[in-house]
Amino acid sequence: RAGLVPSSSSGLPLGAGDAPIIDRFRGDLKKETYLPTLQALPGKKEFTYLPPNTQEALLLPVPSSSSTIVLVLGSSQAKSFTPRDVAWCQALAARVGTFV
Repeated sequence: RAGLVPSSSSGLPLGAGDAPIIDRFRGDLKKETYLPTLQALPGKKEFTYLPPNTQEALLLPVPSSSSTIVLVLGSSQAKSFTPRDVAWCQALAARVGTFV
C-alpha cells in the first residue's frame, strides 16, 4: 500500500545529537543519503517515526535559504529505489524547496 504514515508523531527527532544521520544534513551535505537495508543499520532507531515495516529510506536535502529541511522517504521493500526513482525524488525535493 502506498502512503502509510504512523498514527502518532511522538518519535520525531527533536534536535542535534538525537538523529546522527539527519544531523549530517545540518552541515554541508548537499547530496542524498540512501539506506537500502534499514533493518540492518543502527539508523533504524533514528527513524522511529516511519511505519514499522519500513525496509529502506532515502533522505534528500530540500534547498531552502532559511533552514535545513530533509525529505525522508521510505519503502516496505529493501533495495527498491532505482536510479530513476532517486532522480525523480531529487526533482521533487528541488520543487518543494521553491515553496519553502
